[in-house]
Amino acid sequence: MNGWSDAEWLTLQLGSVWVVSALVGRARLDELEEAAFWRSVDDAPQDSPLGWQLMRAMTLNREWLLDAFELDNRSIVSGLNEVASLLERVAPEVSRDTRECMLRVGAGLARARGPFGQRISDQDSLTLQLLAQLLETADETASDNPLNAAAAI
Repeated sequence: MNGWSDAEWLTLQLGSVWVVSALVGRARLDELEEAAFWRSVDDAPQDSPLGWQLMRAMTLNREWLLDAFELDNRSIVSGLNEVASLLERVAPEVSRDTRECMLRVGAGLARARGPFGQRISDQDSLTLQLLAQLLETADETASDNPLNAAAAI
């Protein structure tokens, strides 16, 4: 677990749940949304060691993870900011891959919600873009800032 405390590891596991909660607009998933969520967790790419560990832990904690989420008092923005802060501890490529794992879980649910279960709606696509920005580490946010560019604006 890369030296994470139990609370930090739970926060990382809840990252994907905050993503899907933002998409559906509530903390509790209905039966179909929950099934799509777990399918997306199972289908998440396994090429990132931390992402794989995270998805595996979520699967092993399937019995109680969503209940723990409902009991968590953090807002979506606060929770995702904490996830981004935790991801600052690992190498940038590990952070990026782990963030992509979380967002792919959201994209899987968004696709299931979209037209004919095949496409992500425009609204969900925009929401996923916003969530990706919330999950950026401070260094990534600073490097993406046009005010920090070497060229004149």
